Amino acid sequence: MIRGWQVRSGAWWARRVAEDWPAAEVEIRSGWRLAWSEGVTRRANSAVCLEPGAPVGVVEEFYRARGAAPCVQIWPGDGETDDRLALHGYGVERAAQVMVRDLAERPPQPRRADVTVTSRPDDAWRALWGESGRSPEHVPALHRILERAPAVGYGLDRSGAARGCAVLNGEWAGVYAMATRPADRGRGLAGAVLESLLEWAAAKGAACSYLLVEQDNAVAQRVYKWAGFALECAYGYRVGPAEPDGGAPRPR
Repeated sequence: MIRGWQVRSGAWWARRVAEDWPAAEVEIRSGWRLAWSEGVTRRANSAVCLEPGAPVGVVEEFYRARGAAPCVQIWPGDGETDDRLALHGYGVERAAQVMVRDLAERPPQPRRADVTVTSRPDDAWRALWGESGRSPEHVPALHRILERAPAVGYGLDRSGAARGCAVLNGEWAGVYAMATRPADRGRGLAGAVLESLLEWAAAKGAACSYLLVEQDNAVAQRVYKWAGFALECAYGYRVGPAEPDGGAPRPR
């Protein structure tokens, strides 16, 4: 927990992530928040239940009309929704964690001279999408998501080997799109980029920060714990069964 801050609910985190990683299309319908963003990334192409007992058919209609399998975020407090989706044949995918850090309790270290933070991503920053498993055809959609975010700082190591970005939204800064070339891992580059992003955010008024990391990514979790981040909560996704004809591709 961040010192001096109450642990936020799952609903609070769902709203925060939706604001900081904004989808191209959002509908509030029949107790659901339905989001779609060209099928790129789970969090921008999934539904959030806003009311207990909201009809599952609404989710299926929305996503299948867009050529995708229905996908629902499951946050703490969503037990009833999770149980209902399981009964409808929805499988569990991609468990992840929210980790947080209080920037007042542990101020960021001074920015290293070999890391720059800018308001726009250059070609070297863009080139590292492949290191995070993104195919080239998805890159334009990813940048359209970031262009919709409130304010973004793009951090890049001078060698072009590591990068990340911070989305500034009020007193919170969300860290996204961290990536390091495999040959350069273990050199502290990710940590340097992270600290530079947090210094940038703190200088602009952020008091606390968060990031999202998959539960099976032990290496990244160690880096973030070393940097002072602590577990806040866990979340995941339920993905519905494919259509009878084999179904549509799922967001990546």
